Amino acid sequence: MNGQDIRINKGTGIASFVIALVVLLGVFLTFIIAGVMKSSGAATPMTNMVVGSTLFFFWLLAGLGIALGIAGCIGENAKKTLPVLGLVINTFVVVLSILLILIGLRMLR
Repeated sequence: MNGQDIRINKGTGIASFVIALVVLLGVFLTFIIAGVMKSSGAATPMTNMVVGSTLFFFWLLAGLGIALGIAGCIGENAKKTLPVLGLVINTFVVVLSILLILIGLRMLR
């Protein structure tokens, strides 16, 4: 086609972006639920453990999204929009959630 390369979306880039959206929503809801439980007095050690485990699961899922985003950016004839968005959103969510946890721990002192 007139010497132009046709670029397609690779599955890794799409998967990274979809995982990023799931992680973003999941971490947001986890923080909302944790805040509501804390303010209503329903927070127990068991519920805190469940919230922490859920957050850890989303971090692992974000790590997978970051890896898939990197893999999607490496391809030569692939579009880079979705892998880059997935990479940026996953990294942003992990860094922001860690910062929020550190701020919360600092406020306990």
